[in-house]
Amino acid sequence: MYNTDAPLYPETKTDEYFIYTSIKSSGFAGLNVRNGPYGALSSNEPSDGTVDYSADKDMDKDTFLSESKWISDHADEILNLALAAMVDQYWENREYVLECLIDENPDDVVPEISGPQDLKNLCGIVAIHIKDPDKSENHRFGIEFGCNWEEEHGAGVRFENLKVIKNGHASDAFSFR
Repeated sequence: MYNTDAPLYPETKTDEYFIYTSIKSSGFAGLNVRNGPYGALSSNEPSDGTVDYSADKDMDKDTFLSESKWISDHADEILNLALAAMVDQYWENREYVLECLIDENPDDVVPEISGPQDLKNLCGIVAIHIKDPDKSENHRFGIEFGCNWEEEHGAGVRFENLKVIKNGHASDAFSFR
């Protein structure tokens, strides 16, 4: 979702495939800014909490905006759940990254962490991908993260309401099979 220029909520933009908006939410603030290609770090300053949201372009606009707002309203809890879900992945991938480092200081790239909140300094939201609510009206969405420990694909966490359904690679944030 690199370089979409998503408008501020409640405005939307569509392209050939998706509908977009962006919302500034304090609950998502403080992460890395990951607006570079493939979720690459694009600023050393912490994010202000502005996040791009996307869905298939055929999703009803009102549904898309309602789902985006619901996620933004629950940003604190969602981010805490997502970071907690990524801790094991971080430790697994950290070992691989350490083996690949040549000139970099390991503490700058993949430092030891003491808990999920430490990951805020090591990742940022690339996009939040929204799927239509299911028949039970459950909110279905995924968060795609750019991160230090998985630079090739990034990380992803998929949710149903406030429950983590799957976590792993970035594709887990938008593969709703």
